[in-house]
Amino acid sequence: MTTIGIIGNGYVGGAIAHGFSPTSTGNCEVKVYDKLPERALNTLEETVNDSEFIFVSVPTPMTKKGSISLKYIDQVFQEINEVNKQSDNIVILKSTVVPGTTEKLQEKFPDLNIVFNPEFLTERASRLDFINQSRIVLGGVKEHTAKVAKLYTDRFKYCNVIETDYKTSEMIKYFSNIFFSVKVAFANEMKLICEKIGADWDTALEGFVADGRIADSHLNVPGPDGKRGFGGSCFPKDINAFMAFAKELGVNTHTINGAWETNLEVRPEQDWKELKGRAIDED
Repeated sequence: MTTIGIIGNGYVGGAIAHGFSPTSTGNCEVKVYDKLPERALNTLEETVNDSEFIFVSVPTPMTKKGSISLKYIDQVFQEINEVNKQSDNIVILKSTVVPGTTEKLQEKFPDLNIVFNPEFLTERASRLDFINQSRIVLGGVKEHTAKVAKLYTDRFKYCNVIETDYKTSEMIKYFSNIFFSVKVAFANEMKLICEKIGADWDTALEGFVADGRIADSHLNVPGPDGKRGFGGSCFPKDINAFMAFAKELGVNTHTINGAWETNLEVRPEQDWKELKGRAIDED
């Protein structure tokens, strides 16, 4: 039986553990470590050294300036490197990180075999989403991504696996989250205009999504949380991290910047600031 380890037992780690465990017809033995004792089932040493595949899913909140904070990533990889006694286990990074991060981790920790494997889960239905993934994206050295691909296809026979390099796989994750953020902001702007002119929002939206080229997700206003705009632990931090990343590259992101400005207007409570350590850095 294949053994997998989970480091970070939040909703992502929990979904991975559930998806591969026999409780969901999976075929893996699962080790789970979390810095919070009540969430851990095993020690870090057991999770790392008794596992063929180690999934890392720890927060990457934004700093006060909006850029990504990698302190939890750096800390956990340092700890894995210190206790690891294996040469062929694979460390699979699930956390959202700006392009170039995983490559730097691999250079910093050459004794670890690192693959980037972004998650595309909703917090409300993470376990169901994991079992029904539309694609598996794997970034890294082909020798290692091929092994992770087999892990997934052994469990999910017909899943669509995309193997690529580190930076491309990291971009795919941001491609998704930024697009959905912009889509939410766009829908909120259209809703505001409908309200101003007295147009029927529901009928307007129905007519819009009737075009088969337009998927109907992320267009409801209010959203699933009953509020306008986007909040939570993902979209706010990711759009800010990406804007900061693009600024460092000297690339203007007018559309993305505008979406964030709209979100600040329609969601003035900025409730993501309450998610210390997840959406916002604790420092």
